[in-house]
Amino acid sequence: MMKHALVLSSLLLLGAGASGDELFEDSFDKEVKPAWKWIRPDADEWRIVDGQLQVRSQFGRIWGGNDAKNVLVVRPSKTDKVEARVNVAHEPKEKWEQAGLLWYVDDDNFVKFISEQIDGKMYAVICREQGGRGRVCGKVVAPSGNMQLRLIVRGKNVTGQWRIKETDPWSDSGSCEFDVPGDRYFGLFTQNGPKDQVRWVRFDSFVIADSTE
Repeated sequence: MMKHALVLSSLLLLGAGASGDELFEDSFDKEVKPAWKWIRPDADEWRIVDGQLQVRSQFGRIWGGNDAKNVLVVRPSKTDKVEARVNVAHEPKEKWEQAGLLWYVDDDNFVKFISEQIDGKMYAVICREQGGRGRVCGKVVAPSGNMQLRLIVRGKNVTGQWRIKETDPWSDSGSCEFDVPGDRYFGLFTQNGPKDQVRWVRFDSFVIADSTE
């Protein structure tokens, strides 16, 4: 039932919820589009199922470590007044098990906006790592690990917003100032999954759009 609800909310999000013209989208129909690039790919630990990109919740880390596998990034056609949106669904059990969006230069320079489990509660968290130094920019309690995430870039300012369903207003988690040289990418990733169990994070309806609000 949750899968169908997410697909329905995805379709509505792509319609009435768009902030501006779409610059790139991927509905994950049979394969990821060629514009994507895998970082530390592990082909046995991701798959496409019924319009969802499913990535195993991996043990590795991008925050506080550079060994997260199956980080998936795509370079947008513009890097200011732009946003990425995606639906994320998962059932994290480990402390700090997480999945979500990246605004990414390299493994030591990025902003992440995530659905994260901490001590049995779910949070929507935005963090920055710059020069390998991490900072939590905002963290709010969320009622579910299944949510729509939105990462908005305005110059040096990067803001994370979330909502559970398309009829909800967007809620802010916080903003980070991010100012490092280099090519920028939006990305999808997982972190801090279990070593000996298999849990899948489901992503669907990834969109990059002009941010005109």
